[in-house]
Amino acid sequence: MSVDLSKRTTEEVLEHHIRTLAAGELEEVLLDYTENSCLINMAGTVKGLDALRAFFRDSIENCLPPDTDQTFEVKRTDGKLAYIVWKAESRFYHVPFGTDTFVIEDGHIVLQTFAGIMQEV
Repeated sequence: MSVDLSKRTTEEVLEHHIRTLAAGELEEVLLDYTENSCLINMAGTVKGLDALRAFFRDSIENCLPPDTDQTFEVKRTDGKLAYIVWKAESRFYHVPFGTDTFVIEDGHIVLQTFAGIMQEV
């Protein structure tokens, strides 16, 4: 029995995204996106599943692996919008402040922005 991901609420998508990213579950993370999804960050724009796969693989392997000490706080959800603030400490980076904004439609992240202070350890 397969689950219809398009029926997920903003809160359900956000919870899944945070949990699976923190666990380093790349393919599960990608279930939250579509081929038309776009992530805008300080380095540029990442669009489409192949580019998102490469972005998150690098993030999991070289920035914030599963053994990272992370704290996420959902600041606000409002319909299809969500805003989180977080911090993390890994063997690669100290992130005293990170923030993401998500636009979620039909159970998927269609647009995400990320900004943060990332200091190499």
